[in-house]
Amino acid sequence: MRTSRFFNCVLTLLWITSLFLSDSFAQDYIRWNLPEGAVTRFGKGHIRDFVYFPDGHRLAVLSGIGIWIYDVRTGEELDLLTDLGTEDMWNVMELSPDGRTLAATTDSQVVLWDLHVNKLNKFLVGHEDRVFSVAFSPTGDILVGGSRDKTIRLWDVHTGELIQTLTGHTDRIRLVAYSNDGETLVSVADRDDNTIRFWDAHTGEILRILVGHGDGVQSVAYSPDSRTLVSSGRDAKIRMWDVDTGKRLNTFVGHTDRVHSVIYSRDGTILVSGSWDQTIRFWSVRTGETLKTLKGPPAGIGAVMYSPDQKTVVDHGYDGSLRFWDTGTGDLLKTITGHTFIVRSVAFSPDGKTFVSSEGADYTIPLRGAQTGKLLKTLTGHTDRVSSVVYSPDGRTLASGSWDGKIRFWDVQTGQLLKTLIGHTGGVPSIAYSSDGEFLVSGGWDNSIRLWYIHTGHLMQDIIGNITDPEPAQGVRYISLNPNGRTLAAATTEENVIRLWDTQAGKVKKILTGHTHTPANVAFSPNGAVLASGGEGSTISLWDVETGELLKTLMEPTRSAVYGIDFSPDGRILASGCYQMIRLWDVLTAESRSTLKGHTSWVRALDFSPDGRMLVSGSDDSTVILWDVRKVLNQ
Repeated sequence: MRTSRFFNCVLTLLWITSLFLSDSFAQDYIRWNLPEGAVTRFGKGHIRDFVYFPDGHRLAVLSGIGIWIYDVRTGEELDLLTDLGTEDMWNVMELSPDGRTLAATTDSQVVLWDLHVNKLNKFLVGHEDRVFSVAFSPTGDILVGGSRDKTIRLWDVHTGELIQTLTGHTDRIRLVAYSNDGETLVSVADRDDNTIRFWDAHTGEILRILVGHGDGVQSVAYSPDSRTLVSSGRDAKIRMWDVDTGKRLNTFVGHTDRVHSVIYSRDGTILVSGSWDQTIRFWSVRTGETLKTLKGPPAGIGAVMYSPDQKTVVDHGYDGSLRFWDTGTGDLLKTITGHTFIVRSVAFSPDGKTFVSSEGADYTIPLRGAQTGKLLKTLTGHTDRVSSVVYSPDGRTLASGSWDGKIRFWDVQTGQLLKTLIGHTGGVPSIAYSSDGEFLVSGGWDNSIRLWYIHTGHLMQDIIGNITDPEPAQGVRYISLNPNGRTLAAATTEENVIRLWDTQAGKVKKILTGHTHTPANVAFSPNGAVLASGGEGSTISLWDVETGELLKTLMEPTRSAVYGIDFSPDGRILASGCYQMIRLWDVLTAESRSTLKGHTSWVRALDFSPDGRMLVSGSDDSTVILWDVRKVLNQ
C-alpha cells in the first residue's frame, strides 16, 4: 500500500497556513497526477463530500478522482491527492474536531489517518456492506458509522476497537450524527424505514423513534445546545424536533423541492438549507420565517456548510460547482468550477484539431483544442444535461442531444445555435450523422429512432415509432450508422439482441443474437463490414454485418460490463471501456494489446482521433482524458 505521498501532502497542508502558487502552476492542474499514457485530463470529478480544515482557509473536496485541496480565499487548487492507499472509491470523509485525524470510507471499511504524526493509523472493520456516513464524537475519541447492512457501529479511535453495534433499522443507514454534548446519537435509514432514531451514545439504548416525514429524510442536524434536531426531506419541508420528548416543535415551509441539506448557525438562531429548487434559504429558528433566499445553480443544491468563522456559507451545487456566500449580505463571493457531470459522449472533429464532450455542468458543451486542451468556446442553450454530441462530416456543424428531448445544431466557428429539432419525448442518448452530412439519426429513451433531414429539419422517417409511456420498457441506448448510411445498428434496454435496420425501408434486416446480457454500445468498423457490440455482460462481440454471423468474442478479463467501444480509423484496434479502465484490442488476433488505467468509475464514451494517434475517453467519474495511443501501443 503506497501512502507516503498522501501523508506528506496532507501534513504539509496542515502545517503551512498559506501557500503561494505561480499562475502557470495553478493553471496546470489538468496535468496533475496523470495516469500512464494520459496527455491531459479535464474535469475534477463529481463531488462526493467536502469539509473545511479547522483554520478555515482551506477546503478539502472529495471527488470522483481524489481529494482536491482548495485555498478558500482565492479559490485556487492547492493539491490533488490521488494516491490514497486504496484503489477503491472513497464514499465520504470527515475530519476530527482537532483536525488531527481524517476518517474516510471505502465500501465496507473505515480508514483513519493520524495527520499529526504522518501515519496511517488503523482500519476500522466490522461493517459488511458500504458505509454511507461517519461522524466523530465531540471529543474525537469515538467514530460512528452507518452502513447499507442496516447497522450502526461505534469504534474507539485510539485503539480501533469496535465498541458496540446498534441494530433496529429495517433499511440501509444513510445518516449518522453525534449530538454536540456527546450524549446522544441520531440515525436515519432509507425510505423503506423512513424513521429518525435517537440512541444513548454511552449505552446504545434506543431512546425514541421519530416518524412524520412524508418522504425520505435527506439531512439532520443538532442544535448547538443539543436540545433540538432539524431534519429535511424529499417533501420539501424542514421539521424541528425536541430531542428529549420527540415532539415536533415546528415545520419550515417554503422550498418547492426536496431539501438536501440543513444546518444550524453556531448561536442556534438561524437555519440554512439547500434544495433542489435551486435556492439556499436562511430561516429564523424562533419565528420560522425566511430571512433571505439565495439563488443557486440550475441543477439544484446538494449540500451547505458554514465556514468555521460563520462568515461564509459554501454550497455544493448539483452542477458540480462550489459557491461561497457572504452570510451577512447574501453576496456571492466566489465560485469554484470544474467538478462536472457524468460524461456520456465525446467526439473529435474530422480534422482532429478540436474535441467536444458532454460534461458541461450547466447544460453547456465545451469545445477544446486537441493539442493544448484550451477551452475554445462554450455552447449554451440546452435546458437539461447533454447526453450525445457529434460533428458533421465537414466539421462545420455540431449536433447535440439532451435529456430535454431536443436535438440542437451549432455553428462550430461562431458557436451560434442554428436549429432545434423537436420530436422525442424522452432523453436522446445517441445521435449519428450520415456520411454525406444530409441527414441525422437519433435514438431516444421514448423507444424511437428518428431520421431527420438536416437542411429543413423535418422528420424523414420514424423507424420504431414513439411510445407515449413516460417509462417505456425498451428505450434506445445506442445507435451506430454504417459508413454508407444504409444500415443502422441499435441497442435497446432490457433486450439481449441488436437490430440492424435498413434506413431506406425502415425495416429490420437482421437481428443479432448471442449476448447474454443487455448490449449498451455498438460501433461499425471504418469499412462497415464489422460491427462491435458490448454491454452488461463482460464480452465484446464482433459481427459480420452482411451475414449476421458472430465472428469473434472478446472476453474482458476483469468480468466487467463494457460500455464504451470505438474502432481506430484503420480498423485494426478496438478500444473498449469498462470499470476504471480502457482496453485496446488487436481486432485481427482478438488479443489485448494494452490497458489504460486512470478513470475511477465506468468509462462510457470513447473516440479515436482521425489519425488514430489519440483517444479521448469520458467516464462516470466526471472526467475526460486524452490518451497518447501511439505511445502506449509502441511500449
